Amino acid sequence: MSLIAFCPGVTQCVDRLPATGGWAARLARWLLPTVVAVAVCASPAWAAEGDGQPAPAQTYASKEAAQAAADAAKAESDRIKRQYDIDAAECMHKFFANSCAEKARLERNAGVTRADGERRAAELYIRREEARERHEKRDRDNAERDAKAADRAARKAEEAASRPPPKAEPAPPPRPSAPAAAPAPRPPRDVDDPAVRARNRAEFERKQAEAREYAEKQARDRQEAEAKRARRRAEREEEAGRLKAQQQEEGAPAPAGKP
Repeated sequence: MSLIAFCPGVTQCVDRLPATGGWAARLARWLLPTVVAVAVCASPAWAAEGDGQPAPAQTYASKEAAQAAADAAKAESDRIKRQYDIDAAECMHKFFANSCAEKARLERNAGVTRADGERRAAELYIRREEARERHEKRDRDNAERDAKAADRAARKAEEAASRPPPKAEPAPPPRPSAPAAAPAPRPPRDVDDPAVRARNRAEFERKQAEAREYAEKQARDRQEAEAKRARRRAEREEEAGRLKAQQQEEGAPAPAGKP
């Protein structure tokens, strides 16, 4: 036999009755938790949550008062949890230990739920007040900025209105145009002089001769370098052949009949 009690946020289940013991003991084991569950479900806190409607916002005198209420609710929740530990330990020494522990648990849940609801309401009020203060500060800053901008624009308009208009300067008289100058005669070029042409020709031939001499010298140097490389290569090949022949002579076996 089982009994299940339902309420918003609470499900109380009492397992089947014990097989031994008197009717009074068996009745107490399932009746006491049921009565406690029904009492918790009938409490105002559970009734408010079971309606499915949000609780009205809590109001406080100031943010400091709301913070004090949140701290007090937190302390109350901690106290209820500590008290539950004490009550649960004491229930272990009673005859109806399970029923006593279940009652203490339900009372703890109800108290902690109530304290946490008060704490959340206070914290919500604090957040709303801080948001309202931020919005008001932003509106004040925007109003001050707009007022300063309007004041600057008004001062600039007044200064522009009080400033005398600039005097128009008379245009300078046009300058008389000067007569076009005649082109200067072209000076004679040096290349038109036969002596200059002869001197340039001699200089050109001298440079040509120096260039040919330099090219011939470079060709002779290349030939000499190639000849030196060829001699060195031949000497290295000759030396390598001599060494190879010497090694062959040293490694050849002695003739038969000689000790």
